[in-house]
Amino acid sequence: MALQSSLFRGDPQLEAAAQLDSAHVTPGSRGPHVGKIQRALIELEGARLTPDEAYGPATAAAVLSYKQKRSIINPAYQTQADNIVGKLTIASLDREMFARENVPPPFPPQPPPPPEPPGPVPHLNLSFAMTDPSIYVTIEGSVTTGTAPARKAIDPGTFLRPGKTAWLDLSPVTGKTARFKVEKKGSIFWVIVFVPDGTAISHVLHVFFHPTPVQVYPDKKGLPPVPHVIADDKTYVSWGNDWRDLAQRYLNVMAPQLGAAKKIPLLIPMMRNAAAQSSNASNDVFADRPLETLYEIIKLAREKMMNLPADAPALPLSMQHVNIGTSSFSSGIAYHAHLFDAIRGHGSYLEAIDLDSTYITIAHPDISQVKGGPTIKRHTQRNGLPSLPNAVHFPPPRWDAKSPMAPSGVEKIDSPPSTGRVHHLIAEYTFFGAIQNSLLPTR
Repeated sequence: MALQSSLFRGDPQLEAAAQLDSAHVTPGSRGPHVGKIQRALIELEGARLTPDEAYGPATAAAVLSYKQKRSIINPAYQTQADNIVGKLTIASLDREMFARENVPPPFPPQPPPPPEPPGPVPHLNLSFAMTDPSIYVTIEGSVTTGTAPARKAIDPGTFLRPGKTAWLDLSPVTGKTARFKVEKKGSIFWVIVFVPDGTAISHVLHVFFHPTPVQVYPDKKGLPPVPHVIADDKTYVSWGNDWRDLAQRYLNVMAPQLGAAKKIPLLIPMMRNAAAQSSNASNDVFADRPLETLYEIIKLAREKMMNLPADAPALPLSMQHVNIGTSSFSSGIAYHAHLFDAIRGHGSYLEAIDLDSTYITIAHPDISQVKGGPTIKRHTQRNGLPSLPNAVHFPPPRWDAKSPMAPSGVEKIDSPPSTGRVHHLIAEYTFFGAIQNSLLPTR
């Protein structure tokens, strides 16, 4: 694609650099095209450069700084940024210059409006421009219409009732599914979006965080547990078959339960292994400007995936009135905690649901009502943990087919099931009840 900014457009050497690896602009280069790169760095980064058209040490350092801030690397052969202007770098500079060149002119001065009574002080960390041009969200492939398979779920009315818990048979749920490509700061992220048929509102969303794609379990009974790569980080950007399979796995579990409970969009960010093990999680899609990212995703989902009725509310112009719910289980709590801490001060964040992350430790300290913010709900297999009013306990005896507390009307379950199996059963059979009792509105 040809360069778009007026600064770069039509320059033969820069156009070539955007297309050919052999045309990279490297330290030691000279010419008008180098001067244009210098001008872009001065404009975008405030780089202290003289546009002398010579790619010397100062220019190389400015290029390196620009790429490091945006994590511009080629994952095929790099692990860190360099000081060369190649295809990814020239494309990023061109996009940002084009956006800056096309900012609409300011309106002529108007008389000041009458003073308004003072309102609440805004949360500085949550202020953002909804049209941030450096976040690009597109649909990869096409929107598909399909059916989420029938599932069983525990009747939420029997979560706390003494005696047997009752089972429900959930009917298949039809809806639209798409894979969203999120690009920002030179990185690519993937988010699976499911919209149940009948969804009549677009300013409500639920985000489910799947466990890390590196699972630890024994190869054979009695052997020590070992890590197994379910989906490899190396194939993340190219969306390898392992990531496709992982996405379908959690879509098949969560989509029918959500669609049977409430007609609202479901977002499943496909998150890499390192994000579960790093408090910074730079490769987590929500590590950088989470609210802006959520807004761009839901805006595109409304446009391409929702057949809303004529009287459906319009999408608000900011996230201030977009209601958010989140959930996770197992090691997905790490990603969940990153988003929780980033947006818990936002008034539209209504609830955070933990589907047995307490299996890993005690009540997860990173998602705590003590911090303030959304209502926290927990499902756990451990009696007495956590000591919160919104906790529901599903210890192993409740799943034992011979126990008076076991669910009724279900295929045979281990007697009693293993701790690890209960861990997965909670997410697979109680998410329906969590969503049915969700604080998220449907109108």
